[in-house]
Amino acid sequence: MSNIDKPANGVMSRPESTLPTPALSPSNSAGPSPAFSTVLQSPAVSEFELENPFDKLQSQARGDGWNIPECWGHRGASASFPENTKASFVEACKAGADGIETDIHITADNVLVLFHDPELHRTTDGQGLIHKQPWNGVLEHVRTKKAPHQPIPKFTEVLDILLQPENINVKLNIDCKVENDPVKLFGLIKDVVQGYEDWQNRLAPRLILGIWHPKFITPACTILPYLPRYAISMSLPQCRKYFFDNCHGFSILYEALASSDGARFRAECAAKGKSICAWTVNNEEEMRQCGRWGVKSVISDKPDLWRSIRKEIETDRVKALKPTIQSYILPFLNPKYYWFYHQRLAREETEYLEREGGTFDIHLPEISLGISKPPNTTTI
Repeated sequence: MSNIDKPANGVMSRPESTLPTPALSPSNSAGPSPAFSTVLQSPAVSEFELENPFDKLQSQARGDGWNIPECWGHRGASASFPENTKASFVEACKAGADGIETDIHITADNVLVLFHDPELHRTTDGQGLIHKQPWNGVLEHVRTKKAPHQPIPKFTEVLDILLQPENINVKLNIDCKVENDPVKLFGLIKDVVQGYEDWQNRLAPRLILGIWHPKFITPACTILPYLPRYAISMSLPQCRKYFFDNCHGFSILYEALASSDGARFRAECAAKGKSICAWTVNNEEEMRQCGRWGVKSVISDKPDLWRSIRKEIETDRVKALKPTIQSYILPFLNPKYYWFYHQRLAREETEYLEREGGTFDIHLPEISLGISKPPNTTTI
């Protein structure tokens, strides 16, 4: 993370100007400068009561269709178990998660594994890049640092969990990391999914592709046209510019959604029928705010916490989602809700994505947002 350079201690002086001070026009003297207002965009609050015109539009676009948000376990139930492991996925399902969010990489011998980082060292006893090491004989023996010590799961293992009778309605949001080659990745995903009996009905309707880079859009449409595409981002301007016309939904940093531009973006998505997921939401008040917004899903390390809030909403929605003093004050006290915070994160994110995947400014052919019906395919 970059830090803003600070001036040296001491007060800088300057000679007094002999020029007359220009008069301010009435229109400019009533409030802060446009530049200051832009930098300190305040968070959007109290929208449950729909005082905000953007949220009125959002409500109208949904018709009466406010729904309780789903909860997708972020890398499973990663607050309780090692992230992106079978134990974490199973615990998320037991905690009542409506979906699982996980990350995917390709090994050197073309095995799909579920792991967040391109390298092993942060969460496991392994070292090095995943894509340069084979599954057989190497990665299959890697274990998590966090107990209970778990192996890295293969893509097939999370699909097996989803096909258990008790998990038959659980979705899977597949975060397609930019380090992968999209054509190869989607081809391997297609081969694995189509190897399951009756995959067209038992699996395909529950799978969602999460993409970070525009170069993944065309291969996803061509190879997996029956899976919806959700753009993952910290930057709302990038979502509008590169993904809005070609994706069915968005998975967005919560702090960006909580800004005033986030209110505009939520309304734009509602007007076009596009879904929004918020990540990573582990705070009770932020979960309730997601409920006020009516997002598609809350992506959380703590699906058990959401389950308790959901019960309150089901019992009495107005009482459960009524804003409190904390709702109004907390966003203004925490700098992470302000423009300069998530703008910095978005800039760093873009630099990394373009370094790994190339420029965002690529030509895309005209793409249909229709989701194809899965073909009838003989299982392997």
